[in-house]
Amino acid sequence: MIKHQYLATLVKQYSWIQYCFYTKMSSLLVPPESVRGMKCLDRTAFTTTVELPFLKTRGVALSKIIPIVKKYLFKARHFKPVQSADNETIIYLNPKLIKTIEEFVESEKNQLLGMYEQFGTTKITLKYDNWQSYQILRGILPEEIEVPTSYSRVGHILHLNLRDAHLPYKAIIGQVYLDMISNVRTVLNKIDIIDTTFRNFTMEILAGDKNTITTVKENGHTYELDFSKVYWNPRLSTEHQNVVKYMKPNDVLYDVFAGVGPFAIPAARKGIKVFANDLNPESYKWLQKNIIINKVKKNIQSFNMDGRDFLKTIFKADILNRRATNKAGMEHIVMNLPALAVEFLDVFFDSFSENEIKQMCCWPPTVHLYCFVRTNKGEDACKLGQLFVEQKLGCTLSPDSLIDLHFVRNVSLNKDMIRVSFLLTENVLKGEAPAMKKLKMENNFDVLASDNITENNGKEQRIPKKANEEKCV
Repeated sequence: MIKHQYLATLVKQYSWIQYCFYTKMSSLLVPPESVRGMKCLDRTAFTTTVELPFLKTRGVALSKIIPIVKKYLFKARHFKPVQSADNETIIYLNPKLIKTIEEFVESEKNQLLGMYEQFGTTKITLKYDNWQSYQILRGILPEEIEVPTSYSRVGHILHLNLRDAHLPYKAIIGQVYLDMISNVRTVLNKIDIIDTTFRNFTMEILAGDKNTITTVKENGHTYELDFSKVYWNPRLSTEHQNVVKYMKPNDVLYDVFAGVGPFAIPAARKGIKVFANDLNPESYKWLQKNIIINKVKKNIQSFNMDGRDFLKTIFKADILNRRATNKAGMEHIVMNLPALAVEFLDVFFDSFSENEIKQMCCWPPTVHLYCFVRTNKGEDACKLGQLFVEQKLGCTLSPDSLIDLHFVRNVSLNKDMIRVSFLLTENVLKGEAPAMKKLKMENNFDVLASDNITENNGKEQRIPKKANEEKCV
């Protein structure tokens, strides 16, 4: 991984390169310098006059001339570079690319002979709506502050994670995105303060409707949720799909931290029997509603319990019953609470007797566990995830028990989200697997449980005794 200071320099350089790219390819000039430092949006201040070269043609088929000049067209938001009226066509060109007819390459000049009536320049007026959001914000923000280009779309909501330097300009940033991004009605910023018992972030509305209840579609399924009270991350869409692919119609899913149902509902739609649990009453409420919306009620049982209690009771009773009745299919335990899920592994040791472990593990269930890891340069994030799970299990996962190590996404600088999928075998639970050697992991496992609350699905979970004193990936 690149050191922080070096990365910061690269980010600034990239921001400038990106700005130049947008300036050259998407529009002609930057907005007027007078907008620099603006904090209350004045759209009229972005009006400016520019001089553009143009070609005038008459009676020539556009299919003949446009392929020749296409790469030179002047491109701006809500501006048509090719305008036709009364058998006459004006083609506006980008002065950054072409200023005179002589600047066309020889072959292009030869092709254009006899196809245009006039080459000249004319003045046009660019207004607020002609600029891209990046150009507007680059014009407004001080040059040393990078433009916040990263955001998430959740239904009608656009979700930003603004940095401290952006906060004096947060209202105008919100309004620009509200104006420029189609079908957005609410722009939110996450306030990095935990102020509820269920550990979900406070959201502040920067612009638009004060409505955080939204509808999203993911992989052909529909979810309703209150974005200010539950956890939803559109960047996990592919991961939800990947895990459900492991499951077959006769299988069973125990979704320990189910949220509003992004694993549970696709699995149930596939014909899998699902036990979906979440401690957050709001997540549970929307989970129940989404079960009805997606018409999967017959395949899902939902619970509003602590994850530990769910594993000790619902999971334990069902899997032992399946073994007693010799039910077909495999079991999948999804533990998508990356900041804390690994702390719940002790349930499998403490809640089953030796005989019950033998019963359960005659066909070992599969655990899909998510965790965070911090990586240094040259380190393998997936391998660190495996080591962390092994450290909590107290044994090594053999090639026969380790199913998959999957990099899910980069969360922040040097911090990644990993899925470790493994079989919960009798050898692991009875301590007969090779013991995990004690390793020095000084900089790898230093993410405290409270440090990752964006990924906590809006839940509060009980941590085993002393877990709050330990360091967690």
